[in-house]
Amino acid sequence: MTGVSRAKQGDMSLAKIVGLCSLGLVVPAFALLEPTLNQTLAICLSLAVIFLWVSDKFAGAAAGIIFFMTKSFWVRLAFMFDKQLGSGGGSDLLGVAAPLILALLIVLQIHSLLVRGERLCPDRTRVLLLAFCFLAFASIFLPTSSPLLGLAGVERNILPNMMILFLMASLATRDRATALVKVLLTVGLISTIYGIGQYLLGLYPWEVEWFRQVAFDEGLSGRLTVGLHGIEFRTFSIFYGYMDFFFTNVIIFALAITCGKELDGIWRKLRLLYLASWLIVLGLSMERMPLVMVLVIAVALRHLASSITKRKRIVWLGAGVALASYAILLFAGPYLQSTGADKLERLAELSDPFDAISINDRFQTAWIPALETIKSHPLGVGIGYGSQTKVSRGSDSELYVKPHNELIQKTLETGIPGGLIYLLLLIYVYKDFVFIRREGFRPFGSAMIAVTIAFWVCGLVNLPFSGHSGLTYWALAGMAAGLKDELPKLESEAYEKIKVTDNLNVG
Repeated sequence: MTGVSRAKQGDMSLAKIVGLCSLGLVVPAFALLEPTLNQTLAICLSLAVIFLWVSDKFAGAAAGIIFFMTKSFWVRLAFMFDKQLGSGGGSDLLGVAAPLILALLIVLQIHSLLVRGERLCPDRTRVLLLAFCFLAFASIFLPTSSPLLGLAGVERNILPNMMILFLMASLATRDRATALVKVLLTVGLISTIYGIGQYLLGLYPWEVEWFRQVAFDEGLSGRLTVGLHGIEFRTFSIFYGYMDFFFTNVIIFALAITCGKELDGIWRKLRLLYLASWLIVLGLSMERMPLVMVLVIAVALRHLASSITKRKRIVWLGAGVALASYAILLFAGPYLQSTGADKLERLAELSDPFDAISINDRFQTAWIPALETIKSHPLGVGIGYGSQTKVSRGSDSELYVKPHNELIQKTLETGIPGGLIYLLLLIYVYKDFVFIRREGFRPFGSAMIAVTIAFWVCGLVNLPFSGHSGLTYWALAGMAAGLKDELPKLESEAYEKIKVTDNLNVG
């Protein structure tokens, strides 16, 4: 063992000792302050992530991602117990701890890269990402923006959500990419089974009155609402909401489909169980966009896996399925609209999407106002929180704009330059996945190509690149960028091994 290796091992052992001492001192000291469960969970889960990071950076990053994705579950659990104990909700430390811890890990890793003299942006993808993140952060200080709301927007959409790409790129190897797939598969399986269980077993206490009123006072329409719309109150409890649950699971679904051969043992069984539970959730919820995204992914993966001659058949088969689905909707549309259930009415609108109430509503109340605001503010109005951007209109009035379109949202917030950079960023991330599929990790690349196409389709009417699904997407994009960096090193090492072997043979 070299002196450098012993020094590194010593540093790691020291870091573990420091981590254990911190855990042993902070938790008892914090307990003496009689905190709420919300605060206790925030401290304990944060320390767990940090300790894992000290032991193994990839394990710490994966734990941080899980903490971020499931924070809503812990917040609701803590809220329930704190209310029962009469201690109140306390400050929502748990709600902000997950993104702050993950942001800390990202900043520490970026600092480590710079100290070691490594390039932070070795490709155009990361240059574009850094440029967009800079514009998004700078937009906080625009006169039309609220600094407090802007900081919340950065937490929701930029750091850690997009900048996690830098962290995962620096940790990427093929084995770790497979390990991340297993992590996401586990989260997806728990979330879908949790949703199905809550749907079958009943309601939370605060939903009982709502259930009584809708299910029994509104007849068939009410019961359909409970079955179709009411699932939102339970299925998404482990995530933040509709988009976070469904769009994140769309990514996991694509990875589960393509990476089956990369999984072995119990993971193959868990994969099959996840696919079954995910399809059950789709059937229970009858959500239009997730169904469309799954169909897009299935067609894209089939297209990628086929030869050039078979791809023509897939195009024709896809067209035939689309026409058959359209014919069924034309026939069933009047019946679906007569049920009085929102989900079925929205599904029936697909028979004439250009005349759909939801699409026309977004066109009139979302896209046109957003485009008009972009025209009057070409440099942006400042980043907003979630899907809602707050635009100041003088001292007396403010306008809340919800574009319901990923590219329009980013252009509204960061201006026309930001919108163009963001569009180029999406294109270059797609090219990274294509490169990985061709030169490195074929199943991973295929899955993310299909996901990217599905997200582009979804991005026309939603924000799949933001929130939990955004964090997951950009983390996987970071893996692709890191694998792309690793390929030349692996090829160089293989060449050196061949060269050494040839020299030995000659000798």
